[in-house]
Amino acid sequence: MNIKNTSRNILLIIVLTLLSCQKQSEKLFKKQYFIFGTIVEVLVWNNNKELVDKALVDVEIELNGMHSKWHAWKPGALNKINLALRAGKSITITDEQAEFIETTKQLSLQSLGNFNPAIGELIHMWGFHTDEYPIIDAPPNKKSIQEFLQFMPKMADIIISNNTITSKNSHIWLDYGGVAKGYAIDKAINILKKHGIENAIVNAGGDLRSIGSKGDKNWKVAIRKPNSEDIFAGDESIFTSGNYERYKEFNSKRYAHIINPKTGYGVEHIVSATVITDNGTKADAAATALIVAGTDNWKSVMQSMNLDQVLLINEQGQCFATSKMLERVKKMDVLCKN
Repeated sequence: MNIKNTSRNILLIIVLTLLSCQKQSEKLFKKQYFIFGTIVEVLVWNNNKELVDKALVDVEIELNGMHSKWHAWKPGALNKINLALRAGKSITITDEQAEFIETTKQLSLQSLGNFNPAIGELIHMWGFHTDEYPIIDAPPNKKSIQEFLQFMPKMADIIISNNTITSKNSHIWLDYGGVAKGYAIDKAINILKKHGIENAIVNAGGDLRSIGSKGDKNWKVAIRKPNSEDIFAGDESIFTSGNYERYKEFNSKRYAHIINPKTGYGVEHIVSATVITDNGTKADAAATALIVAGTDNWKSVMQSMNLDQVLLINEQGQCFATSKMLERVKKMDVLCKN
C-alpha cells in the first residue's frame, strides 16, 4: 500500500467535500423596499448571512434617502435646486448631485433630446407629477402647450462648474421620474459590490440590473408587459418604458404619461420600449428616449446612444428590434404580430 498516495487521496476527498458543502450552503436572500412608488426587490445568492444582512441594511439606508434627494415635487434637495434655477439663481450642489445631473445631461444629448428631464413644468401642466393614477381632469389647452414650447428647456441649458449649477432658462424644472429607478438600482448594485457580493438582482417593478449568477445557473427574467418568455441575464440591466400603467383620461380619451418634449403631448402608438445595456441609469433613460422616438426614429437614437439590444412594440403588436435582441427573446411569434 502506498501511504503517500492514500494520504493524497484522502486530502483530495476532504477538499472536495468542503467545497461541495460550501456550494450547497449558498442560498437566495430576499429583501423588499418601497421607493419611487414601486416595490424594489433585492435578490442575493450567497452563503454568508451576516455579510448579506449588512449589505442590505446599507442598501435600505441609501434607497430611503434617495426619495428625499431626488423627488421633483416634494421638499428636498432637488426641489431646492429647481427653485433656484427657476429664480435665475445659482446654487451649490454636492459631488453626487453634480455627477448625476451631468450624467443625465450627457444622456439627454446622446438621446437627441428624446430623453429630457428638464421639462418638469410641462409634466406638471399635464398633471403627471402626482402619485395618484388615473388622472381624470382636463388636459392643458393647446395654447398653453404652444407657449411652453417656445421656451422649451433642455439639459444643455444647464451649466455646472465647480459644484455650482445655474441656467439662463427659467422654465427649467428637473424631473427625474424617467430615470430615477435606474439610478437607484445602480446605487444598490454598487453597495452590494462594495460588500463583496458578486451574485444579485435588484428589481424595481420589472426593471432590473443583475450581476453574476444564481449558483451554476444564469438569472432568468422576463420582459414585462407585454409578457415574453424568460431570457437569461448576466451582468446587465433590462428596462422597459411603457404607456400602459400611468395615464390621464378625460372625455373617454386616454393621454399617455410619457411626454414627447418636441411636441408637448403624450406619446401615441408605441406600447413599450425595452433596452438591455450595461447599467440601469442608461437603460432607464434610453427606454424613455426610444418610446418617444417611436418607430420612425428609434434607430437614430439607438445608434447615438450606442445600444445594440432594443425592442419596441407598437399598439398593433408589431415588433421593431435589433438582431441581438431578437436572439435573446424566445418565441417572438407569440409576442409579436407580423
